[in-house]
Amino acid sequence: MVMRPHWKQQNWNSAMSKRSLLYCCIAFVVTLPSYTQEFELWGNPYIGIYSYNGITTNGYYTLAIKEQWGTQLYAENWRVTVRLTGNIVSKDGTKVFPSDKVGLILTSTEGQPVINIPGVNQINVPYPVMLLGSQERDLVNGANVALSNKVGNNFVYYQFQMNFQLAAIGGGYLDILDDDNGNKTITYSAPFEFKAYIGGNVFTIHRTYDILQVHKLSTNANNYSILVDPATVNMEFNTAADYVNGKNITYPNGITVKSNVAYQLRVSSIYPNLSSTSGNILPLDLVRIQLSDNTQSTSSMPLSGAMVPMLNGAATGSGEKKYNLTFTTVPNDSRIFNIPTEQYSTSLLFEITPQ
Repeated sequence: MVMRPHWKQQNWNSAMSKRSLLYCCIAFVVTLPSYTQEFELWGNPYIGIYSYNGITTNGYYTLAIKEQWGTQLYAENWRVTVRLTGNIVSKDGTKVFPSDKVGLILTSTEGQPVINIPGVNQINVPYPVMLLGSQERDLVNGANVALSNKVGNNFVYYQFQMNFQLAAIGGGYLDILDDDNGNKTITYSAPFEFKAYIGGNVFTIHRTYDILQVHKLSTNANNYSILVDPATVNMEFNTAADYVNGKNITYPNGITVKSNVAYQLRVSSIYPNLSSTSGNILPLDLVRIQLSDNTQSTSSMPLSGAMVPMLNGAATGSGEKKYNLTFTTVPNDSRIFNIPTEQYSTSLLFEITPQ
């Protein structure tokens, strides 16, 4: 979700012999491009799926941009992308895992020199970035922060590491992706293409990984899924009244649930703050969230970095249940007075679990 306060703001070599013969030597020189930058990838985490719940790995894929000491790096509008060059396929080739259910989340950055390393809050991409087939998706968009290895008057060794976790969305679609006849684990592999666009240069890495292992799912054949729409929430503060009265935005039928068992809806923020690309932050609890339908309304609750229960629902049978999704801020919240005019954002994770 996004908050946008607008409070301010020739070589010829010849030899003549006695026989008057002329010899010419012509050298053809082919010059190949030479890059001092490097783009590297390491790590190979996978997701072990044992239930219908969504899950995120603990390990990381690390993408790194490097520059040698003494050579200058300064790149604006750089970016790192990912795409699949084929399907996510089981080892026996009989099953295909839907790519739109798998994504990558940038959770941390690190490297040297520390003062020149962009933080997660400066990366202009909403997470998770889902793997939508062969579409090239931005993993990192550095439009708002340049890569530079200059410290004082020196160009130092530079290493910028971006750590990504792999995540899979839970839901009933997993029913056909485990072993149909027993307890065999089904392993799925995916062919990745990672690219870095840095100062007019393009670096490409191709790697095939085992990214998913689907184990035998629970025998009670729970089948449930959740759909959240809209994908983006915008709360813009443009007038004094917006600050005085607070904002209230409702998305009718913003959440759709299907479940053959009783369920609980939960929500959390992936990041600990609402943050801008320049690194300014606001507390999450500036924004409150609420669910409602024709018969009930949950209590308005502040956003949190913890996974918090929102609502318990009964099985929907063969149908589905829709909830209105409301975001609010409280009136006269002094914490958003006189702050820089920027876009402050976070990403929310909604979860459905059986009860």
